[in-house]
Amino acid sequence: MTDRTFLESVGKPYSINAIGNARAWEVRDLRNDRTIPSLIYVVESDAGQQFLLGREISGRPKFNLIRYIAKSFVELFFEQVSGKELCQYLILEGAYPFDLQYAFGFAPPYDRLLLQTGFIKLQRVLNREGTDWEIHSGNFMGEYQGDTWLIPDTAIASGSTIAHFLRNGFAHHLPKQVYVITACGSLEGIQRIYQECSEKNVELIPVFFECIFEVSKVGNLPRLPLTDLSMISPGSITTKQLYEKAFRRYQDTRMCCVGDIGESLEDPANYSIRTLWEMQILGMDPKREDWDGWTIDVRTEEMKKRIHDFNPSLADYFKEIWK
Repeated sequence: MTDRTFLESVGKPYSINAIGNARAWEVRDLRNDRTIPSLIYVVESDAGQQFLLGREISGRPKFNLIRYIAKSFVELFFEQVSGKELCQYLILEGAYPFDLQYAFGFAPPYDRLLLQTGFIKLQRVLNREGTDWEIHSGNFMGEYQGDTWLIPDTAIASGSTIAHFLRNGFAHHLPKQVYVITACGSLEGIQRIYQECSEKNVELIPVFFECIFEVSKVGNLPRLPLTDLSMISPGSITTKQLYEKAFRRYQDTRMCCVGDIGESLEDPANYSIRTLWEMQILGMDPKREDWDGWTIDVRTEEMKKRIHDFNPSLADYFKEIWK
């Protein structure tokens, strides 16, 4: 732990919301690296912590946590973006719970007017080498407009989707600023996005929640590079207290804090099975898991059969939970 960088050593408190359950840190000139934006924000919130420590959460409870995280962003940064010509862009399907529309509705003029919003659907595929992700096709609904773009995305790993969107969007309209807001995002992803902004002299303002993640180059699950976001990874930066919580929660393993966001919302049962698979691969002890906290009760006979059909060795690994 002594070799780790903690948020307390690189950031300083920036603001706190009215009821005190969310606060922002500002991090300037991280590592004095010119490939990283000179200013990064990291937000701490109760919902953000529960989201990252709650790999077992799926479906509606996870959706609600993401909505609370969006609300925290608006509470902390509304004054900073107030008076600017705003437009948000949602990359579907993963970003739709992070829609800032409702959160912005508490203050003028958004108590009367909708936040301008565009929608992007992109197809991401693994490259031939199996080392990175490429964008092969996409659809856009909306207009490229505004001097400040807001791009909320629940999870950013490689950053390829947002980078692709900006590359195409900048050809139509150049904003002055782009806020990229992520509940679980990697520094490597932001570096890729920052490259697109720098080339067009557009200011990038990243807003992380809880942790500046180091993305894994090799995924815990087969053929998923540049996807896993673990607070235990040596390059991840968070507060010492949250790191210690993650260390205990994930049993000192590099468990991804979120898994597949889309699957966790749309297919909680299959998401739960893949979470168990990742736990097996990492050697986590089933006896140390709080099974009562899982949205999907994996101890039922129905789930036992589904897990066995998925992989008999996985069912054998967790056989203690069905006794």
